[in-house]
Amino acid sequence: MESAPRPVELDSDSPLVEASSESVSENTGAMAETKTDNIIYQDLVETLFATKGSFLAGVAAGMLAPIIAWLSTWQDVYLQLIILMTCMGAYRISVLLAYTRQPPVQRRKDAWRWELRYAIGAIGFMTAVGVTAAILFVDHHDEMLAYYGVILMTGCAGALASRNSGRPMIVFGQVIGACAPLAIVCLFYYSFWYWGLTLVLIIGMISVKSTTTFLHANLETALRNGYEAVKQRTLFSLALNSMTHGLCMGNADLSVTVVNRRVFDFFGIVAATTPIKLEALAHAIGKSAGLSEQESQIFIERWKRHIAMPHANIFTHKLGERFFEFHCERAEAGSFITVIEDVTIQKSALREIERMAHFDDLTNLPNRYQFQETLEGEMLQLGPPGFQSALLNIDLDRFKEVNDTLGHSIGDQLLSAVGARLAGCVPQPHIVARLGGDEFCVLLRAGSRLPDVDELAAKILSEMHRTFVVENHVINIGASIGIAAAPKDSETSGGLLSCSDLALYQSKAQGRGKAIWYSQEMQEAVTRKRAIDTELRQAFLANEVVVYYQPVVDSRTATIVSFEALLRWRHPTKGMIPPGEFIPIAEETGMIIELGAWALREACNDAKFWPSNVRVAVNIAPRQFQQKDLARMVAQTLRDTGLEPDRLELEITETTLMEADDVESKLREIEALGVRLSLDDFGTGYSSLGYLNRFPVKKVKIDRSFARQSIESPKTQAIVSAISALAHDLSIDLVAEGVETDAQLTFMASKNIFLIQGYLYSPPRPIEEFRPLLAHWRDAPRLVSAA
Repeated sequence: MESAPRPVELDSDSPLVEASSESVSENTGAMAETKTDNIIYQDLVETLFATKGSFLAGVAAGMLAPIIAWLSTWQDVYLQLIILMTCMGAYRISVLLAYTRQPPVQRRKDAWRWELRYAIGAIGFMTAVGVTAAILFVDHHDEMLAYYGVILMTGCAGALASRNSGRPMIVFGQVIGACAPLAIVCLFYYSFWYWGLTLVLIIGMISVKSTTTFLHANLETALRNGYEAVKQRTLFSLALNSMTHGLCMGNADLSVTVVNRRVFDFFGIVAATTPIKLEALAHAIGKSAGLSEQESQIFIERWKRHIAMPHANIFTHKLGERFFEFHCERAEAGSFITVIEDVTIQKSALREIERMAHFDDLTNLPNRYQFQETLEGEMLQLGPPGFQSALLNIDLDRFKEVNDTLGHSIGDQLLSAVGARLAGCVPQPHIVARLGGDEFCVLLRAGSRLPDVDELAAKILSEMHRTFVVENHVINIGASIGIAAAPKDSETSGGLLSCSDLALYQSKAQGRGKAIWYSQEMQEAVTRKRAIDTELRQAFLANEVVVYYQPVVDSRTATIVSFEALLRWRHPTKGMIPPGEFIPIAEETGMIIELGAWALREACNDAKFWPSNVRVAVNIAPRQFQQKDLARMVAQTLRDTGLEPDRLELEITETTLMEADDVESKLREIEALGVRLSLDDFGTGYSSLGYLNRFPVKKVKIDRSFARQSIESPKTQAIVSAISALAHDLSIDLVAEGVETDAQLTFMASKNIFLIQGYLYSPPRPIEEFRPLLAHWRDAPRLVSAA
């Protein structure tokens, strides 16, 4: 009998406890192998008691020989054998019954004891069978009784290999007990025939041993493979049920063979015995998610359709309040795999991202992207006759001042308050959106009858002019509105936005705080500006843009003190283009920066050849003044041309000072170069006196409007007188622009204004016409008549 393997137990004194990590790993593997061997051993012992029918048949068959012999001979020896075998059989049956009644866990734990009990009964019983066969052969070897004994002995011995192969040593003991008595008896007949019978019995015992060994190996292998398969299935099941994704696997007939626990957790359904039909599983999921019959059927058909596709695919379905992605893929022989993922969080994140992509964070209004999408859709609704839409483009007035003075945090809160007021002005289903910065739009959606647009625009203007209070700051702004209608003004979203932009630009140009409707004339003006801009750029490259000069004359001495450089455009076919037509366009497009830098360089180059007492004055446009490197550009121009800095005057308008950033620092940088600063168009701005006090201005030029009105307007005369006195007290040179008559010249002289610029002395001319006169200007006829 084989010895039963025992589990390995470690105590604290065991040297294995302090083994290296490699030894511990090896020991762990050995313990796992021992545990497996124990389980296999317990399974093999269970096979001894597994075939109750053959067990009882063997007991009954073994007792036939002594029973028949006793009934035939009435000899006591056979009765004694019957009693012995009955006791052995009873013992074996009692062991079988006791084994059956004991709990499986306990009997597996005591497997080696049950094997021992089984072995005692089995070997003892078969030995009794062998002894019976031997006695019958000795006493009746030529009679039928001997045949009974031999046949029953060999039959029982032959059956042992198949029934008890789980424990080969028991089989070996039984075979020896059954066959050895007869084999030994045959040796004493001293005949080759009987010795041959002994040999046959020995060969039979060897054959049974070989067969038992073979069957045992196969049985143990099968058990071990089964155990490994169970272990793999357990691990597979553990892996499946530990997945964060749900998993369904099924066959071509749409029967589901594998469903992991996550599927049941996802949908709150009760685990079902597989295989089940896919339709039944999907229906249970839909019912648990609260889908209607129709919705559930749609879900079922959708799932079936996707698993039938020949390629991997994904579909997303909302089940209850959650979103799930179903990853479907075909496998071999038409089987399918579906991996289910709960993507509710991702969907929520995507919805938030989409909201952020479509809505403005400050105002929670639709942003430019969302508004343009809505507007494009709106244009498609304009098909039915009579349907129309209107777009109000709104830009806040004086918002930049709020940001500059109170900071961007206050500005953001103001924008939020503006958005709320606009939303309150516009009824549903019309749309309010923030396009960016301080620009808002209102879309009055298509319908056979629009709200009163002018009334709505007036309401919006009123709300924007109403005081805002942000963090205890009282803020007063305003708004300008450009209005365009579709399909009258445009049938495309881009065209409608362009039209409203043009109307908004016109509103700002007219003084802000107005609502202006788009008109075709605005588009024509834009077209004309674009044409002029294109031609101007070509003209600049073709040297058609030139610098003219107009002198500033000291009327007391009739001498030229400076020239103002003025840009002129000599068109090859249209002649001279007035500056008022192309200078504003150059400022809008930004080309004035390039033109202004070129004009400055040209003027400095010309001026260095004039008498040293004659300066040159160059206008600096607002866009030029906004350049951060303006002072550096001026310094570089002076170095390149060689003109002394004190012979250059830069003329800046009050509007430029109002709109530019870092005005004072830029003016100080220019003054540090030695360049003189002149304030042009004085008297037309809002805070001229403040500028004279703050900035290093050396010259002031009175706007030409004062010269025109000086003869007839007592108010103008009073203003000019005040300006003259102020300039005298501040030691600032004062120039009167636009002087065209002797009367105007006389008036200016009466107010102690002697520096004169205007047509009375000369219109702007090319420098070539002035060069011959620079040395003999006092002989000029105009000077004589003026004097």
